[in-house]
Amino acid sequence: MKRLLMAFGVFCAALTARAEAPAGYKLLWQENFDGDKIDDSKWTAVVEPRKGGQSVADAVRVKNGVLTITTYTKDGKHCTGFLTTKDKFETTYGYIEAAIRFRTTPGQWGAFWMMPHTIGKPLGDPARAGTEIDIVEHRACDDKGKDISGSYVINLHWDGYGKSHKTEGTKITPPFSAMPLPGEWHSYALHWTPKRYTFYYDGVEKWTTTNAVSHRCEYLLLTCEIQDKGWAGNCPAEGYGSLANSKTKMEVDWVRVWQVPAKP
Repeated sequence: MKRLLMAFGVFCAALTARAEAPAGYKLLWQENFDGDKIDDSKWTAVVEPRKGGQSVADAVRVKNGVLTITTYTKDGKHCTGFLTTKDKFETTYGYIEAAIRFRTTPGQWGAFWMMPHTIGKPLGDPARAGTEIDIVEHRACDDKGKDISGSYVINLHWDGYGKSHKTEGTKITPPFSAMPLPGEWHSYALHWTPKRYTFYYDGVEKWTTTNAVSHRCEYLLLTCEIQDKGWAGNCPAEGYGSLANSKTKMEVDWVRVWQVPAKP
C-alpha cells in the first residue's frame, strides 16, 4: 500500500508539472532520479559549512524516482543538502525546467538556480562574467515571520557579491484555484536566450527581463540553505528534528534542459 501511495505521488507530479519546451528545441540533458542514489556523473553533493548550517551528503537521498533534500538537526547543528552540476554539466541558453515540491519551514529555504564560474569577472559586463539566475527560491516566512509560503521569488545577481553587487527580481504569488504552492508539485522554468530571460510557473509565463543576460556557460543547483534570523525568519528553537523524522524537505521529480540544435 505504501509503495502504491508513493507511486501515486510521482504520477501526480507528472500531471501537475508537465514540461513544455518551445517549438524547435531538443532535449539536451535530463535527470529523472532513477535508482537509489545520486548519479555522481551528473551531481556533486557539496559537504561544507554554509551560512547558518552544514551541507552534508546524507541529507540528499534518491528513492522511487524522487530526489529528497531533508533539513534536520543533529547534536545542535542544522544540516541540509546542496547539489551542483559544476564541472559535470553546464549550458549556455536553453529552456531549463524542474518539477519540485517544497515543504519549507522557517529559517530555511529551497532553490533551483544557475551559476557561472566567473561571476563579477569582469565587473560591469554580466554578459561575459555571467549572472546568478535564481529560477525559484521558496521560503515559509520572511524576515519578520510573516507567512509567505504561498509565494516564491525569482532573482538575478551580478557583478559579484561585494560593493559592486547588483540584483533584480520579482515575487510571484500564483493563483491557488487548482493546487497550492507549498506541499504540492509544480514546475519552475527558465527560457534563456541571448537577449532575455523568461520565467514560468507550471508552463505559464510569470516574468521576463532583458537585464544582465549571461552569455556564459552556467551549471545547475538544487539546494536548501539555513540562516537563523535571516531573510527566511528564525530557525525553530527545538531544531528541525532528526534526519528520520524531519518534515522540512525539498523534493524534485525531474530536471530537464532543452536547446535549439546548432546548425551544421
